[in-house]
Order: sequence, then C-alpha cells, then structure tokens
Amino acid sequence: MTRNPASSGPAKGLADPASVPAQLGEEINGPGKVFFDNVMFDNLLDALLELSAAVWTHHDRVIVLEKILAERGIAVSEAIEAHLPDDEEIKARAAERAAFVERVFGGFVRRPVAPPPDSIDPAPSIVSAQGD
Repeated sequence: MTRNPASSGPAKGLADPASVPAQLGEEINGPGKVFFDNVMFDNLLDALLELSAAVWTHHDRVIVLEKILAERGIAVSEAIEAHLPDDEEIKARAAERAAFVERVFGGFVRRPVAPPPDSIDPAPSIVSAQGD
C-alpha cells in the first residue's frame, strides 16, 4: 500500500497542495510509512514502533552495562542515584532528548489529506438494524 506511487504531480488520493486550506499547513517529510488507509493510524503506529524499539534498545544496554559493572565490583544503582550532571552534560542530554522526541513523534507532522471529491459517496446507504 502506498500513498505516493507517482513521481510527478499529486499522488492518487492526495489533494493538490495548492488546494489544501492554508490553516492545515503543509505536509512535512512526505507520505511516510503506510500501514493502514488512515494516516493518523499510521502516525500512531509509527510512533509506537519507534518508541518500542528505543525502549528495548536502551533497556537491553542497561542490562548489559549493569552486568559488566557488577562483575567489576561497581555499585551502579547508588552511583546513578548520587550522580549530579554538570552544565555540559545537561545540554548534551537535552539535545539527545530532542532528537529522541523527533524520532518518536516526528510522524505526527504528517496530516491526512481529503480524498478527491469524485471518490466520496454523496448518498451513503443506511442499513437498518433489523436488516430490512
């Protein structure tokens, strides 16, 4: 499934950027990964996958680090709790945090684009609960 199969002009199903109301802003970073028909669900799943990968990677590294340090007789829990970062470390961690937030939530800058008018059913059928 893809939202942008054509290399020129607006992709099938996407509005011409000139016809999108200015208050919606511009789509940033292209169509992104596609999992569902709804870009909002794609954004949520993209963030969840990125966050899950980051959490597991960090958790795994912490496990290994604690094991190595314990083997060398270093009490890491107490050292971590007692650590006070200096200004340089605070700035570096803030930059890393900003990059992390961008990776996890960056997909939310994509916005859904209305389907072309000819694909909208003007009179959707309504089926009664009794099936008549």
